[in-house]
Amino acid sequence: MTATDQLRTVLRDLEAKAKELELDKKLTTFADSADTLLREAAARAGEYAAENRERVEGALERAEAAVDSRTEGKYHRTVDKVKAGVLSGVDWVVEQRDSAPRTTGTTAGDADATPPAGSADTPWVDVTDDPGTPPAPATPEDSAGPR
Repeated sequence: MTATDQLRTVLRDLEAKAKELELDKKLTTFADSADTLLREAAARAGEYAAENRERVEGALERAEAAVDSRTEGKYHRTVDKVKAGVLSGVDWVVEQRDSAPRTTGTTAGDADATPPAGSADTPWVDVTDDPGTPPAPATPEDSAGPR
């Protein structure tokens, strides 16, 4: 028996065991549960960010004033950009709250029930999306590689 034949036999055995254990159903259930929990986490983080945006903005303004006073305004532009970026990030998290489906306690038979997680009817929040800033252009040092 060749190595290829042995590998095929092992793969057939693994496939049979996966079917026997109903792994496809269990993985689907797990993925749906994870999706639901992640959507709920995004909604809760968005709620928290919405409730505390003013606190974040106040803290950033105090930090900006402290840096300006210690550096005589030398880094004001940089600090202002950082402040804008942080507030943009907070606003992006708040938007995730608005796009996450709400759990209403309805049953599966209700017409207004939230579709199951992962279905085509639920909006997906892609957390890898950038909140609107274009990528920074590559610098000559980036293409030169490590030194």
